[in-house]
Amino acid sequence: MPAEKVFIDLDNLNSRPSEENRTLVTVEKDPYLACKDAHAIAILTEWDEFKDYDWKRIKEHMMKPAFIFDGRKLLNRKEMEALGFIYYAIG
Repeated sequence: MPAEKVFIDLDNLNSRPSEENRTLVTVEKDPYLACKDAHAIAILTEWDEFKDYDWKRIKEHMMKPAFIFDGRKLLNRKEMEALGFIYYAIG
């Protein structure tokens, strides 16, 4: 999704000024860079691409403890926990 589309969607919420959205939100196309140094990942869409990520690689570059909040139950809890994630299925 292009960054400008993300900002348009955020602006349409009218929860904060447009300039603030652009200051507070970073859009990263590379999922591995997006997760680097994060403590948590929230999956809020049913896109299948999340199933194909190298979760071991992602976990290695996250802060610890590393959490996954899976809002669509896309991932396998046992596999994520075996990798060391603290996994919550919230959908």
